[in-house]
Amino acid sequence: MERKYNRRTGMKILFKYYKRHWIFLALYVLMLTIQAVLAFFNAMFIARMISAIMDHPNYGMALLYAGLSLAMLAGAVLSEILNTYFFKQLENRTKIDIQQHVLRSALEIQMSEYDKMGSGIIVTRLTSDIDRLSTAFKELTRGIFEILKRVAYVLYIFFLNVWLGLFLLGMIFATSAFYALRVHYLKKMKPGVNNAAENVNSKIIEVIRGVKDIKTLNCVDNTLKILKKDQLVYKKRDDKEWYVGATLANMAVLVENIFNFLFIFLCLYFLRLDGLTPVVFYTCFLYKDHVLDFARQSGDLYYRFGEIAVYAGRIFKIAEPETYQIDRFGDQNIKNYSGKVIFENVNFSYDGDKNVLQNASFMIEPKQTVAFVGESGCGKTTIINLIAHLYYKNSGNIFYDDVPIEAVGRDFIKENIAVVNQFPYIFNISIRDNFRIIKNDITDKEILSLCKKTKIYSHIKSLPDGLDSIIGENGCQFSGGQRQKLCIARALARNVKILIFDEATSALDNTSQSEIMKIIENLKRKMTIILIAHRLSTITYADCIYLLKDGVIVASGTHEELYENNEYYRHLYINALSQQALEDKKEK
Repeated sequence: MERKYNRRTGMKILFKYYKRHWIFLALYVLMLTIQAVLAFFNAMFIARMISAIMDHPNYGMALLYAGLSLAMLAGAVLSEILNTYFFKQLENRTKIDIQQHVLRSALEIQMSEYDKMGSGIIVTRLTSDIDRLSTAFKELTRGIFEILKRVAYVLYIFFLNVWLGLFLLGMIFATSAFYALRVHYLKKMKPGVNNAAENVNSKIIEVIRGVKDIKTLNCVDNTLKILKKDQLVYKKRDDKEWYVGATLANMAVLVENIFNFLFIFLCLYFLRLDGLTPVVFYTCFLYKDHVLDFARQSGDLYYRFGEIAVYAGRIFKIAEPETYQIDRFGDQNIKNYSGKVIFENVNFSYDGDKNVLQNASFMIEPKQTVAFVGESGCGKTTIINLIAHLYYKNSGNIFYDDVPIEAVGRDFIKENIAVVNQFPYIFNISIRDNFRIIKNDITDKEILSLCKKTKIYSHIKSLPDGLDSIIGENGCQFSGGQRQKLCIARALARNVKILIFDEATSALDNTSQSEIMKIIENLKRKMTIILIAHRLSTITYADCIYLLKDGVIVASGTHEELYENNEYYRHLYINALSQQALEDKKEK
């Protein structure tokens, strides 16, 4: 059941994070309290100063009150400086906590869920939404103290003149109606605006990620045209929200001005009847603007509660297990895991309709090198996705040694299985930190040793900053072959028992391909190696090759056995050699 995020729920969850840094929260609230008290007494001292000058001239007392007013202003400035420091400490520490928690939850979402949603959703919610949530909290807390100040002003005016107090109280209720109406419409329209903005952000992120293909395919105009559709939807919703909000806000200002005129008229009426002294009139007039602002402040306060509900809902729902399906793990760790994998009649479908893998059964022995081959879409990548626990079988059984996949823990998968993809992701951080992501306590000596094994050592040593060199966007400081070598070295940072290569050489030139294949051959018998390749010439040395067709394993054996006995495999192999010859010719 989906969790409902009302105002109270949003505030409760947000406060849970702020409470972790309660010292800064307490000091921030203390500074706001001091500011409210100083502002109230400052206005009172100004009124007393005017009274000392006008009623019974006493310039000494007037000077005293002026000095006290200056002291209040100086205190307000000091408290605002401290207030800013305490709030920024509170804000940034809390923001880190929320981002860490929500991002950790996002990384536990199943890959099948990521296939359905754009990355812009999570990016938007962890950046701009958190910033807006923080701003809403700041405005809310400030608004609460502003309301308390204005309550004090109303009570003080009641003390000076009951009729003026009643008039201002009525004025508050009347103007509040306009602000309540504005908040109602803004709350109603805000989710639609946020969703539209999220769609635009998601598309922009996809455009930036695909910039190379957009350039090479010469599809800039069509790409921007598709993006513009979402931008126009956002524009329409955002325009409407601002037009409605601005119109109602201006209507409220007009009502305030009318009441302002009526207030002055009422004061003049009481002055003519000697029911009001000039000093009391000035004091009431001094406080009047603060009281008039009560409606706007209360309306904004109500709106901030609504904002917190909206943004807290959007952010924290990512961390709710009811929102997305999360990764499922057991708690078992296999001691001395050998590297054996068993599939028994495994079926899998991405869409719940058509099976891309049908009754797959095979056994990969420890430290064996196996390959899965077949045409695109036959289920090769699906098998390694299931082995790496990225997706979940629909039926059948998968075992690591003799332990069911459902029983093993997350740490077992992390420590024993590594995948090198066709286009592996290299983080745009230093080379050293790319390795530390895999193994936090890895030493420079260990990193360089791994780099020597994968023949990338000389390139790293040639970089001006060595291991401190920043990788660059998409590993721009490395060629395709060098990126693969670096990623293999990174995968070996843990003493994994299974190393998977998914089309690891398909995007490389012949020289780089040959170098990578030598690296893989050198790893043979040291761990279980699983290969997927469309260039069949690169997997001929495998101990066993599984041939797939339409999601079914139709044959298995060594390269020689399959080539001699299976016409389909022979056809694929000959076609692969022809394709390789064409590519070799282009390279020359």
